[in-house]
This record gives sequence, structure tokens and C-alpha cells, in this order.
Amino acid sequence: MSHPRVLIVGGGIAGLGAAHALQAKGIRADVFEHNPRAETAGTGIYLPANAVRALTSLGFGDEIRAAAHEIHRVRLLDHRGRGLIDLTIDEVWGGIGPSVAVRHADLRRILRGGLDTEVTVKSFDSTDAAGYDLVIGADGIRSAVREWVFPDAAAPRPVGELAWRFVVDGYPVEHLWCTWQGKGRTFLAVSLGGGRAYCYADLTAATPPDDWRALFAEFPETVRDLIARATDVHAGAIEEVYLDSVVRGKTVLIGDAAHAYSPNMAQGAALALEDALVLADLHDDLEAYARRRTDRARWVRDQTRRRDKARHLPPALRDVVLRRLGPRLFRAAFKPLQSSP
Repeated sequence: MSHPRVLIVGGGIAGLGAAHALQAKGIRADVFEHNPRAETAGTGIYLPANAVRALTSLGFGDEIRAAAHEIHRVRLLDHRGRGLIDLTIDEVWGGIGPSVAVRHADLRRILRGGLDTEVTVKSFDSTDAAGYDLVIGADGIRSAVREWVFPDAAAPRPVGELAWRFVVDGYPVEHLWCTWQGKGRTFLAVSLGGGRAYCYADLTAATPPDDWRALFAEFPETVRDLIARATDVHAGAIEEVYLDSVVRGKTVLIGDAAHAYSPNMAQGAALALEDALVLADLHDDLEAYARRRTDRARWVRDQTRRRDKARHLPPALRDVVLRRLGPRLFRAAFKPLQSSP
């Protein structure tokens, strides 16, 4: 039986994941990526348990565990460092597996290994789709494939948050995901091991401030110290994309091209890798693929919106809610994601 000719547009997490998943089915895909990044570029990423499960299903379980740092606890504090929520990873994820933090460059290196095709450096043009039986748009939130095939789709929608991301040394706490909640601003530190942390700061605002670092002057010394050490800072606005239908003809969107949200559930890479696995199983029935993935993507969208609303409550009210109901709400938000995609 002949295999379909497949084009994957996008050589990031979603695209490389799809290439591996299809390769495991004996299907070779051509991969186009218009903006390849150097191994040393980028920041870090937190991969919750369902992302690690997907990577393991793709055959990278040992490699990701070797390259990453396992996270044992999630902790939410107020802007003065007082406790709001403190849970083990198993309490959040029901024991389905570990959660880890890793450098973006290491994750890309792992995903590039073992492919029987080279990633072609090329911007996508609609004429590139000719001759292919399946076109997979995995080209991110500014997807050229989405713009071509789904011209009626809404543009990425700003959610009203600005973010700064960086990796820094000097964080002595191991195995911890920790966030400090302030008024209209949040700081996150995720241990990468060896005194290094991936950090994420955000602000509820439409335009960048003159000095984002000054916004965290009242946060604990740990936060101020990490910010003072930051050098290679990646800044940008947070945007949302969601399509009720991700299939049109022979084209399907996956990853951020199909669904991108506020990162408060850390599900971007997880959903992308799950998309890749399910699509490989259902590449010959795209409508079945879409039906299987729509509810999960919608759940994450709705939960991220609710979580953003909750953390933007007046701090005194928010902190009372988080202390009394936070652990139960936190576990409930992730429970549907414990099941296989």
C-alpha cells in the first residue's frame, strides 16, 4: 500500500513531533521551516506530565529525562511570599508521570534527532501544497497556512498581557515550579537544576512600560535577584488563537497554528505533541482527528481564560479564594488532561 505524500509547514515542536509520529507509521514527511533557530537560542519551557507522556510515546522518554530537570512541586505565593497553594506533581497529575523543565534548545535538539528527512529552510507559499496528499500547518501563531486555507479565521487576539522570559543562574531551589502573584503582575521561576531557572514575568497592560523590572520592586528578594541577573530577555505580548474547525480539504492545523492561549496552564507544547500523535493515527480521516481534538483544545482555552480572570481579581479576594479553594480548583483544571489524548 502506498503512503501519502505529506508536507509539514513548521519545524518547531508541533511540526517535528508530527514528523516523528508519522515516521513511526512508515510515512515520510517533507518539513519546511522559514526561520530555523540556533541551538543556543531561546529560553526554557515547563513540560507538564501530559507533555512528557507524549514525548515518551514518540520515543524520547529517556532523552527528555536525561536533558531536563524533574519538577516535584507546584507552589503559588502572593507578592510578599506568603503561601497560597502548595501541591505535589502527583496531586496535580494523578501520578501519570513526571513533569520537567528544560532548555528550549535541548528540546529542539532532541526532536530533530532520528528523522529520515531534512528540515528545508523555506517560507511557505500556496504553490508548495501542489502534489501533496496532506498538508499540515504547524507554523505557529502567525501561521501562513492558516492565513491561506482559513482566510476567514480571526487574527490572533491579544489577551491583554505582556510577558518577559529568560533563563538565569543563581536560583538555589531544585525541583520546584513557583509563582508569585501580585496586582496585575506575576513572576514565575521553574528550576532547571544546577542553580539555573527558567523565569517568566507578566503584566496586565496593552503597552510596554518604560522599565518592566521596576514593576517587581515590592516582590521578595528572590524575585528581585533573579530579575537583576537577567540579560537575554525575550519580550512580547500574549495572544490567543482558537479555531472550532482545524480541517479544510487536505489541510489540517496543529499546535499553535490551531490553538494558542495564555500560558498559565503550560499546555502549548503538550497540546502540540498530542496533536502530532493523534494526527499520525488518523492522518487518513482528518474529520475524525478534528473531532477527537476539539473538546480538549476548547477545555484548555476555557480554563486558561478562567484562571486569568481569577488571578486578576482584587488581590485580597483572590488570595482568600486561592487559599480556600485553590488546591481543588487547580487539580480539577488538569484532571481531564490526565486521560490519553
